[in-house]
Amino acid sequence: MDPSLAFVLELFFIALTAAVMLVGLIGAVLPVLPGPWLIWLAALGYGLAQPLFGQPLFDGWIGGIAMALITVLAIISLALDWVITHGVAAREGVSWQAIAASIGLGLLGLPFFPPFGPLAGAVLGLFLVEYFRHGRDWRRAWAALRSYGKGFGLGVVANVLLCLVMIGVWGMWVALALAAAR
Repeated sequence: MDPSLAFVLELFFIALTAAVMLVGLIGAVLPVLPGPWLIWLAALGYGLAQPLFGQPLFDGWIGGIAMALITVLAIISLALDWVITHGVAAREGVSWQAIAASIGLGLLGLPFFPPFGPLAGAVLGLFLVEYFRHGRDWRRAWAALRSYGKGFGLGVVANVLLCLVMIGVWGMWVALALAAAR
């Protein structure tokens, strides 16, 4: 393949990867899209496509290290979703039974009504347990739900920040690989 054509195709692929990553960033805010994992998949696709442009797989060690870091950040993002959301709720007095019901019904809702099933199941589980735990007091159950929402909001902020770091790592990968190849 002509080197100038390979470079143009690589630039197109970089732009396409960046566009998918921006959709992933939007997914960090909207529960409809798996934001960090979409960014991870875009980075993986970029690394796997490098031989098409005359580069080594993942641009050699540069991409290997970057992809490992992006993978760690995606796993941290997944853990933070659960830890922050439920941790804030627990700190504000929500019972462990309600948190367990929230996690359980959230997981149960996943296959039935994606992408809204997990959120609906988590909210319903937490509300119902707190409602019955406090003698059918909907105000206290609502207060527990508000603290869950506060944790969810903090989780979204953390997710967005991690997604931005993931995109930044990929950007550094691209810049270093392009500089090394030219």
